[in-house]
Amino acid sequence: MNSVVTRRSMILEANKSHCLLKYIETLLKKQREDPDYAKWDVTKPLPKLPVPDLKHTLEKYLRCLMPILSEEAYDRTEKIVGDFIADGGIGEKLQQVLIKESEIKENWVYDWWLEDMYLFNKLPLPINSNPGMIFPKENFNDEDDQLKFAARLISGIMDYKFVIDQKKIPVDRCSWREKGQPLCMEQYYRLFSSYRVPGIDKDKLVISNTNLLAEPEHVIVISRNQMFVLDVIVNFTRLSEDQLYHQLKRIKRLSEEDENTFSDVGFLTSLPRDEWAKARLELLRDSTNRDCIDMIERCIFIVCLDKKVNHNSNKENIMSNDTSELSTLQMRDYAFQMLHGCSSEDNSGNRWFDKTMQFVISEDGVCGLNYEHSTAEGIVVIQLSEHLFRYIEEKRKQKFYRMPSICELPVPRKLRWLISEPISVQIQEAKYSFDGRIDDLDLYVIKFEKFGRDFPKKIKTSPDSFIQVSLQFAYYRMYCRLVSTYESASTRRFRHGRVDNIRANSCEALAWIKSMQPDSALSNKEKYELFRKAVQYQTDLMIDNILGNGMDCHLLALKKIAVENGYGTPNLFTDKSFEMSNHFSLSTSQIPTTMDGSFMCYGPVVHDGYGCAYNPKPNYILFAISSFNSCSMTSSSLFAESLEKCLVEIYDLCSEFLNQ
Repeated sequence: MNSVVTRRSMILEANKSHCLLKYIETLLKKQREDPDYAKWDVTKPLPKLPVPDLKHTLEKYLRCLMPILSEEAYDRTEKIVGDFIADGGIGEKLQQVLIKESEIKENWVYDWWLEDMYLFNKLPLPINSNPGMIFPKENFNDEDDQLKFAARLISGIMDYKFVIDQKKIPVDRCSWREKGQPLCMEQYYRLFSSYRVPGIDKDKLVISNTNLLAEPEHVIVISRNQMFVLDVIVNFTRLSEDQLYHQLKRIKRLSEEDENTFSDVGFLTSLPRDEWAKARLELLRDSTNRDCIDMIERCIFIVCLDKKVNHNSNKENIMSNDTSELSTLQMRDYAFQMLHGCSSEDNSGNRWFDKTMQFVISEDGVCGLNYEHSTAEGIVVIQLSEHLFRYIEEKRKQKFYRMPSICELPVPRKLRWLISEPISVQIQEAKYSFDGRIDDLDLYVIKFEKFGRDFPKKIKTSPDSFIQVSLQFAYYRMYCRLVSTYESASTRRFRHGRVDNIRANSCEALAWIKSMQPDSALSNKEKYELFRKAVQYQTDLMIDNILGNGMDCHLLALKKIAVENGYGTPNLFTDKSFEMSNHFSLSTSQIPTTMDGSFMCYGPVVHDGYGCAYNPKPNYILFAISSFNSCSMTSSSLFAESLEKCLVEIYDLCSEFLNQ
């Protein structure tokens, strides 16, 4: 153990000059000068997540069901809820157990939530779980530009990893509602130390946070579906950018020389989790494959050097002069590349979807990442990426130095697999099924430019709540009903906080939406007042969630406690209404970025639903809307059209009362 610690200390000491400590100190100085930040003591432990009041949770549960259930179904559920929370009833008993659990756990819901949200989910990771993030497009003139950018990216990530490992990264703070309050940073510490292992019954999230094992000193580079071990630390010294560049060039040449060799193992990670788990066990029977999998699972991160893709947007808009439309189609195609690699003929096999951070750098300058979601929320990944790119921009101004010791570096090792006939057949089946799921994804990107987040602020409303109510309006216009809606609410104010769920399908939203229908006799003033009530209710619900009083995590914990403590499953959780309330036909999330041309996207969480990631800028809003082509009831383009029309209607309504 001592030798491992000593070795790590030598590496860290040798690489202090490579770190962005000066940049970090600048950020910390800004925080210290802000009076809202200075009043908080970041050395104190964060508070524990509180246990919400049982009756308050069940009241919210009934309120979110009222707009989506028939009167008969609601009455039945209301009675079930009444029995559940009766004095001395099962709900009270479960609540008492939960309170005791909260006293002995750092975060009473974390493990249950992680299992329910991710580890028990058998769906394939790409499209269904892993989000894609698109970075601003780079201008590569040739292969050298691509590899130099990749080298700079790897070097910058290693700088940031050093800062994260030393826990010197500035603590994130709340930007409103107790402004300056520290947020939990645990998700950052897992980004480069985690891996999701597939399981037949349940996946496992492996986090390397022990001093007993040596820190990984390599990344995996994938080129033409072939995987290479790139040592980033050699003889206790981190490789320079120029050394990384030359190693990447070696990898590119090796992948071109062996292009016709069998190298499609990465497709297995696109399978349903139980199928991939069985294939992995088969691979592990051979020691050569065990070494390959071990090197992948222990690597710091993955870099995917993608081939250029002939995107559809270039063909669809060859005669178009509408540069705005061309831009959104290009954004859609770039999103495809990050979400799934476009196809098995393109870059879908140039991936390993179980790894937490997988950076994609294409020959044509399309860059971004695909990340495994169980480790961290999107906002943490965005924060890291944007800090990283600002740092890279500073490094870009510096001269690219050449080092004399390139020839002394070991040639990067290619991972060579021994593939049995059954595994070979399964890989081909994985390619076929993955292509089918790729074709099934209907993604539509819109850049709504009539207004951005500044307009809701002008009428003194929350931009997020404004957009959420607008999404309800758009859905109702298409289907004449509301549905269960998921919006992630960060609970990072608390220890090990992740998210709870803000449900936008409220009675207030429904009342306002009905007032906006053509047959409504209400005046614009009355419609506007109903709109403000709907937005205010949504805002109150959001605040309730981020302050630790969310409904969904509480109900999940009560359900798990009932089963684990021998109470069986209470009627509340077997009721059809509970199933309906957790069928999220709208899965939404605000994912703001500051970099132009950067956004995040993901697929729907149910077959007949929509995924909607939105990025509100000051003067426009970017929406990435997804659904499945195989569902005859959904269409991303029609939903986008409905949303744009509804946003214009809301703008016209609110503008009438802007100065009142």
